Amino acid sequence: MRAFVVFLCAFYWLCAAPAARAGAWLYPEGKGQLILTTTFANARNAYDANGRLVKTPSYRKFEARAYLEHGVADWLTFVAEGGAMSFRGAPAPADHLNLLIMEAKAGLPLTVRAPPGTTYEGFGLGAAGARLRLLAFGDYVFSLEGGVRAASAEARRFLDMRDLTQLDVRLLAGRSFELFGMTGFVDAQLGLRTRGQNGDEIRMDLAAGIRPMDGLMLMAQSFSAAAPRGGVATFVAAQKFQLSGVYDLTPAVSLQIGGVTALSGVNSPAERGLVSALWWRY
Repeated sequence: MRAFVVFLCAFYWLCAAPAARAGAWLYPEGKGQLILTTTFANARNAYDANGRLVKTPSYRKFEARAYLEHGVADWLTFVAEGGAMSFRGAPAPADHLNLLIMEAKAGLPLTVRAPPGTTYEGFGLGAAGARLRLLAFGDYVFSLEGGVRAASAEARRFLDMRDLTQLDVRLLAGRSFELFGMTGFVDAQLGLRTRGQNGDEIRMDLAAGIRPMDGLMLMAQSFSAAAPRGGVATFVAAQKFQLSGVYDLTPAVSLQIGGVTALSGVNSPAERGLVSALWWRY
C-alpha cells in the first residue's frame, strides 16, 4: 500500500507546470524572464480508481524551482528549468501492523512507535528545450515547444519519470484581448510526455489572466495529465487548479502569491498547497 501511495505522489508531483510562463508567446532576441517559484503542499486523501475521495497516508512536500526563458531570435525562445525538493510521507497503518506481527512471531519486543515513512531531500528535475513560433496574426499566436527532462535515480522515485531522460512536446495557442478596458490573455497547451511512472502521458495546460488595474494581474490556471496504461495502475489522471495574483513591484520585478488544489483525479492524490513566485524580466 505504501509503495502505491508513493507512486501516486510521484505521478502528481509534476502535473503542475511552473507557476507561470509566457505560454505560446515568444521573447524578442536578447530578452527574457526568470521565475523563482516555491510550493508548499500536502495531501491526506486521494482519488481512487472510480474518482472518489478515500483516506490515504498523508504526505507533505516543499519544492523550489527556477524557470528561465530567453529569446535566441524573435522566432525562437530557449527554455530551461531546475529545482530541489523535500518530501515527507507518513507510513501506511498496515506497515506498522505487519511490523508488530513479525516481532510477535519472533518473540521480540514490540515497536510502540510507527516505522518512519518515506522521505527525500535533494535535487529534482532538470530540463531544457526551445519554443518555436509557428504562426502569429492579429491577437493570436501559435507555437511548438519541445524539451528534454532528466533526474537522478533517487529523485525519479518522487518525480513523474521512469527513465533517466524524458521528452515533452506540446502545441501552444494564445490570444490577447481587451475586456471593459482591461487587458488579458488566454493560453492553451496540448502535449505528450514520454515514459512517466504510468507510461506515456497526455497533458493539457490552460491559463487565463486579466489586469483589473495597473500593476496587478489575476490569473487562473489548470494543469491536467492522463496516463492511459503502462504502469502500476490501469489508468491514472490528475487535474490541478491554481488561482493567483501577480503584483508588479517594479517594471522588471513581480511577485506572485496563490493557492493550488486538486479538483479531480483517478488514482491520484487530492493535493492542496500555497504557491509563491518572484518574476524578473530583462
